[in-house]
Amino acid sequence: MPANVLFAARPDRWETYRAPLARALAAAGVAAELRTEFAPEEVDYIVYAPNSRVQDFTPYTRLKAVLNLWAGVENVVGNDSLHVPLARMVDHGLTQGMVEWVTGHV
Repeated sequence: MPANVLFAARPDRWETYRAPLARALAAAGVAAELRTEFAPEEVDYIVYAPNSRVQDFTPYTRLKAVLNLWAGVENVVGNDSLHVPLARMVDHGLTQGMVEWVTGHV
């Protein structure tokens, strides 16, 4: 049975993320149904941006984890309705860019 993965970010981001997420899940051997709409009680995982419509995780009774698209989690960790593991995005290019920015301003 595939995992139901809800993409919860701004609607204009769906086309950017849909194919890469599907490829990454398949490459990892994860059978998943990736969509922007599910009944909350059917969702196993949420690929999440803090500026999405999802702000209350309480209805997601089957939720196993939230995968944050943003590198920072400060906008999510204070959410009292989040009671599952939270993973943040780690991207080498983003990390390198931050290192270069800090180095250039020291």
